[in-house]
Amino acid sequence: MAKTVFPTEILNTIPIGTGFSKRSGQATVNVSRISGDSIEVTATCDSLARQVILLTEELVRIRNETSEEVKELPPKVIKEPTGWQWFQIWTGRIAVLALVLIVIKRRLSNKKT
Repeated sequence: MAKTVFPTEILNTIPIGTGFSKRSGQATVNVSRISGDSIEVTATCDSLARQVILLTEELVRIRNETSEEVKELPPKVIKEPTGWQWFQIWTGRIAVLALVLIVIKRRLSNKKT
């Protein structure tokens, strides 16, 4: 914690752009006169600033990981054939097998004669 006290008379008499600074450990307070009737007070703490930087980096990392996961397409759903389609598939297979057996039988019977 950094505390500083400025009498009002001093603040009214300092030129625009002039300021005061007080540092205590990692805390710093800056008081500046920025215009005729405006005073700017800025306070920082090194440990808090470091914590903000670390949390910001963590947030960016998590956001990047999340966006990469979203970009991946979901796997395609492969639909199994219906009962009627299985019937047609097996009927076709059996018909081809029967045709092959008939062709083989005819060739063998033609060779004997």
